[in-house]
Amino acid sequence: MEREKVISFLTGLRSVVLKSLGIVVISGIVSFIYSKDLIKLLLKTAGIKVYYLTLPEPFFTTVEIALYAGIFFALPVIVFFIWRELKGVVGMRPIYGYLFVFSAIALFYGGSLFCYWFVLPSGIQFLISYEGGAIKAMISVERFVLFCSAMIFAFGVTFEVPIVMLALAKMGIVKSRVLSKTRRFAILFIAIAAAVITPTPDVYNMMLLAVPMYVLYEAGIVLVKIVEKRKKEDNADMS
Repeated sequence: MEREKVISFLTGLRSVVLKSLGIVVISGIVSFIYSKDLIKLLLKTAGIKVYYLTLPEPFFTTVEIALYAGIFFALPVIVFFIWRELKGVVGMRPIYGYLFVFSAIALFYGGSLFCYWFVLPSGIQFLISYEGGAIKAMISVERFVLFCSAMIFAFGVTFEVPIVMLALAKMGIVKSRVLSKTRRFAILFIAIAAAVITPTPDVYNMMLLAVPMYVLYEAGIVLVKIVEKRKKEDNADMS
């Protein structure tokens, strides 16, 4: 019986991967049509000029940003596919499941937009400030797109902290009491992660990531406490 469940799960997972790839391809093709506009949006928030250093670079850059944008815009559908396949394993009520999926998507895009609106402009301007005298910035458009895309995805993923904590609590892996006691280690980890992820070494840009991450960590503890309370209530009703 367990073997049949594993086979069924792997078959469903294969279906999710194939469907997700199809969605990414479709989203990537549409994004390719607007790839130049997407690059202009990145340049607008950065406030800089970029250059291409080889003849094929503009074309390859449009392909790359179409790929990144394809994944970015396809994520809601991919997350829904994954949830539909795993909802039986997680054992969560449908209404809470859909709320969980919506929250995960909203947090990812919230983190991405936060990076686009606040972190990229200040971070890039800080790095550009080292230009002067004999030092002139000649930024490759391909490297620029890669840098911005990596930052946007990184912030989107880090904003998923409370969702990850909630999922781990639902599976019984973490407890709110332990999370509260290890808060000082969480703060240290957040500071290190902010230093690694943010593009500049200055405290201001580090805090742009560290503060939201800490707030989300505290929100995650609250969510874990709610889950534990409901578990106790359900166990009390069953007994």
